Amino acid sequence: MTYDPLISQRVSPSLPSPNTYWHATHNCVTPPALSQNCKTEYLIIGGGYTGLSAAITLAEAGEQVVLIDANKLGFGCAGRNGGFVLSGSGRLSLSAIEEKWGLSTAKAMQAEYEGAVSLLTSRIQHYAMRVDYTEGPYYKLAHTPKQAKTLQAAALHQQNQFNVPSTAFNKEDIQQRFSINNVYGGVRVDGACLHPLKLADEYARIARSLDASLYFNTPALSIDKKANGYAVNTPNGEIKAKHILIASNAYTPKRFENIVDKKQFPVQSSIFVTAPLSEQLRSATGLNSPMSFMDTRMMKYYYRVLSDGRLLFGGRGAVAGKNGDNLKEKNRLYQAMIKSFPALNGTKMEYFWSGWVSVSLDDLPRIFVDGDDNHKMGYAMGYCGSGVSFAAHAGMRLAQRMLNTGNIDLSLPLFQTPLPTYPFSSFRRMALHGLYQWAKIAER
Repeated sequence: MTYDPLISQRVSPSLPSPNTYWHATHNCVTPPALSQNCKTEYLIIGGGYTGLSAAITLAEAGEQVVLIDANKLGFGCAGRNGGFVLSGSGRLSLSAIEEKWGLSTAKAMQAEYEGAVSLLTSRIQHYAMRVDYTEGPYYKLAHTPKQAKTLQAAALHQQNQFNVPSTAFNKEDIQQRFSINNVYGGVRVDGACLHPLKLADEYARIARSLDASLYFNTPALSIDKKANGYAVNTPNGEIKAKHILIASNAYTPKRFENIVDKKQFPVQSSIFVTAPLSEQLRSATGLNSPMSFMDTRMMKYYYRVLSDGRLLFGGRGAVAGKNGDNLKEKNRLYQAMIKSFPALNGTKMEYFWSGWVSVSLDDLPRIFVDGDDNHKMGYAMGYCGSGVSFAAHAGMRLAQRMLNTGNIDLSLPLFQTPLPTYPFSSFRRMALHGLYQWAKIAER
């Protein structure tokens, strides 16, 4: 059985962990399930990066906090993503933000995005987190000559307006570095990657050490508003809380709570990991050291060289959850790799999995809080697949908004408005299917 946010009633504790490379190389310490009634000042629903980071922030402030999650640690996005550490979130570039809201807003948003990476690296150092953090070049690759010009012009603008250093490459430059097909230029910036499941495990360790109460395999069955807060029903106990932070992101059920219902579109992304590449293959392809890539296609492919010489390769998944792991999807993604790197034809696919990405209607995430000091409810979601660093920053900001701390600029679009509601939400999947068909034609 597969969890599908637009079909399943909720994440069941009985669902097994996915067969990811991350789960095969690291065993998490999953906290126990809630077994009795309890009361808390702050309740966090969702135990991924957002929720665990919010728990850390609240606990660091000396607040009473309980966190619950419906399944095991790392069941959701925290155990399924590619581990890319990027400065940004959503699908809007700084240039697009500048065009829509002005340069000062774009620079303030850049500070939030860069602050997310700084938060991650400072926590790694402060708490001695073991997450296999590895720095290396990040290449943005153009799949058409037109995209090469657009990409390089955008990089130059980013460097001039936002002081983001980059190196541009033409088609010949790329061919000298990599044995890769259908690439017409690119841009290299500083990048980093990590082991995403280890990151979740370390966040949980830190939260527990700060006396946050964590309960996994504990789904929230219902949320009832009370005069003095909220009552949340779980399978084995009721939780009374003054404030609620919803941090379930793409794994939020279709009908859960009015504040988040129809506010995001869960879309599948799929990833596979190859067997370790031989020294000959690594030399032939140029994939011989830690590095990461993303292309300019409408439905982007992304990949990285892992520390043990394997290649991780990802892209869009199936429309429906039930088709996420079928042979057709595996072959489609494998052929995309071969189209780029013909030398890898025949390389064994040893791991394959799919997971959900939260897409906002306007391509921008939100960190939103509603209510007053007596009882607040808030959420952070809509990262559009760029959440390894930003999700934890969003969790921190969500907790700070609950506490009225952090000197947050609430005029920024991240904070000012809630996520827009999807119109005709029942047709989201139909529209996605049409978009995928169009992408096949447009990207030939």
